[in-house]
Order: sequence, then structure tokens, then C-alpha cells
Amino acid sequence: MEPQNDRVINGLLKADIGLLTPEAVEHRLAQNVIIQADPRRASAGDLWPAIWFLAAVLERQFTGTVIIDAGLKGPLPAPIPLSPRCRFAPTATRHAGITVSIDPASELGTGPISTTGDARGNELGYGAALDSGNPAHPITACAIAGYLGFSALAEACGVPPFHAQWRAGRLALPFDPDRPFVPPDFSVLGTGQVGQAFLALAFFLTASTDKPSVHLVDKGTFEEPNLRTQVLLTHDLQRWSERAKVDYLAELCGSWGWTASAERTEINWGWRCKQTRSRFAFLGFDNMDARRVGAEGGFDWLFECGVGPDLCQPRVSWHSLPPDRQLAKRLFRDPGERRWSQSEFAKSLGETAGSCGRVTFENIDASAPSLGLVAAAFSWAEVLNYMAGDRCPYSGGAYAWSPLLPIDRIALIPSDAVRKAA
Repeated sequence: MEPQNDRVINGLLKADIGLLTPEAVEHRLAQNVIIQADPRRASAGDLWPAIWFLAAVLERQFTGTVIIDAGLKGPLPAPIPLSPRCRFAPTATRHAGITVSIDPASELGTGPISTTGDARGNELGYGAALDSGNPAHPITACAIAGYLGFSALAEACGVPPFHAQWRAGRLALPFDPDRPFVPPDFSVLGTGQVGQAFLALAFFLTASTDKPSVHLVDKGTFEEPNLRTQVLLTHDLQRWSERAKVDYLAELCGSWGWTASAERTEINWGWRCKQTRSRFAFLGFDNMDARRVGAEGGFDWLFECGVGPDLCQPRVSWHSLPPDRQLAKRLFRDPGERRWSQSEFAKSLGETAGSCGRVTFENIDASAPSLGLVAAAFSWAEVLNYMAGDRCPYSGGAYAWSPLLPIDRIALIPSDAVRKAA
């Protein structure tokens, strides 16, 4: 794989941060990372989901060793095994690398680059431990891993803070962490970066509950570059490379004790979901037309999220909405023309035959796996609200950097047809 075709490297090359060649980016990413967490909280009912999510994205964003220093001798139950580059071991108080700490205690050491955060209940903290005695909810565990994972990437590569003047030390996610959770049956349409983050978080949400039924819909097959951004692909490439996405993921979900079905198809106008047990759907598509089609697939309610391609303004967005054609048309509009990079590296790609190198480079949607975690966490928060009886449509947005910028969440007004039906 050409380095510029890697979605993480691609995004850092497109950002105006002084990294001008793939080799310069690869050098920044060739670092070891230490994850530290209070051993008293490194349990399946508290910070273990955050530790797993953080290790899963750090091993994809960086090419060095990931050391997990949390008093654990090995992994606890997780969606997939971490790669061999992740090791469970204590560390010295100081090291030459990156340190990411969850629930930072005073005795935890720091490296030249360090970032800290915490999750308790439905709250996130950045830069300090939270004073609540509540354990982390799986949703906030996923969210803090996303925020800290992107923070580590930004610090290592020199991504400038975005709107740093507005950031705060705490952020409350919009859901009730104490409400009992009954897992619903659902469909996932689009099983790439955000679809897999949504499924991985569902694994932790259903770890101690009845198991759900999931219907997976996608047309594609996995390719090796997918490993860098998609958290449910194991380090054993032979298990998933060149396989249909829905077949591999249905097999994986079945190993969790779920009832999983797969539908390998392209979502076109007129498509309807044949799985009647799924009354709501998560839309994980990376294009707007497929989102509009999915909104008319025969579901009672829809959840959707996406990640922006600009790593200097790393925005995630999400929606909770009824199957309202006019509302979906208004929300899921095609973006404008792409902004072509003016870097010397991008210009050099224009010298290839037919400028195909630059066209390929520009048409790859840059991203980082940590952003998918933040988006999935906010989407699942909306699912919990829906399961609790909230039938108001919502549109939300947040930035992963600077953490923790206030989120933007507004109630939407559905069309007259949907209001009358309700």
C-alpha cells in the first residue's frame, strides 16, 4: 500500500502542519505508547472498555509498541483480540514515548508527550480525574478513548488545537447512565469505520445482558488498508482480507452470542429491509445518497453518524430521526467540491500519468480510528434515549480536538406527514 493511500497518513499530509512527505508522517507515527489506568478501576464494569478501545485505536494510529499498564496480566473479554504489538506489563515512571492515562493518579509517570482523561457515569474529564465515585458507562468509556486517542495523535504530529479558548475540563453526554438497558434488535447499514465502532460498543453494552439480533447490510469486501481505521479487523489478515464485509462481521457477532444475519447488497432506491425483527437501523455509510436511501428502508427509527475528513478540524456528527423523506433530504445533502491540497507532495503526484496519483490521493477520505469512537458513543447515547421513550429527532456535532469543546445538539422538526402519523 502506498503511504499516501493510508487514511491516517493521508489526512496528516493534507493538513497544513509542516509534515510534507509520507516519510515525515511515518516517522512521527513510529512511536511507542503507554496506556496507564488505575488498577482498582481496570475491570469489565468500569474502565476495561476504555482501555480496550484506546489500545485498539492507538495500535492503528501508531506503529510502535502499545504497553498497557493497568495491573492486568492479560485482556478481559473484548470484541476482538488486540494485536501482538499490545503488551500488558508495568512500566517505569518515565520513558521516551507517548503516555495516555485514564483516571490519572499522582504516582503515574509521564513521557515527553502525555495526555490524560477520565470517564464516570455519563461524564468525561480531560486533563484531570473526575471526583465522582461512579464507574464509567461503556458509552463514556468509548468516548474518552476516542478523545484521548485523537489527542495522542494530534500531540505527536503537531495538529494545532482547534478553538482552544472554548474547551472545558468536563463534558456530560446526553443520556441517563443509570437507566436499565434492554438490548434492542437492530440493523447496521454500512459496516466500515463508524459501523464497526457502533458494533464494538454494542458488544460492551450487552456484555451482561440478553444478546441482541443484528442484521448487517453492505455491498463491499475488506481490503488491507481498512485495518488502519476499522476496529473490528483482527491482526490476522487472512481471516478477513478480500472477504465480504457482512460475512466476516456476522461471523464475529455470532461469536459474541448474538443472532446475526448478513445481506450483501448495494443499497439502491426501493430497497427495503427484509429482517422484520430490526425496527431501528444505524446508518454507517460514507456517502449522503446511501443515507437518504437507508432512511426509506422500512425502519421505525434511524441513527446515523459520520466523521469529517479534516484532521485540523476533526468534527463528528450524528442524527436520531424518524423515517421522514423530507427530513432526510434536508439533513443528508451532498458536500460541495473537494478542496485540493496545495502541498508540494500533492503537486508531485500531479506529475503522474493522467494525474492519477493526485486524483487517488485527493479522493481518499482522511480519518483516524479514534474519531469513529467519538461518533459511535454519541450515536449510542441517542439510542438509549430512544429506548427510554424519547421520540424527538436530534442533530448533533462535536469536535474531538480541542477536548472537550461543548457539543452542539438540537431538536429537529419532522415533516407534517410524520407528525400526523405520530
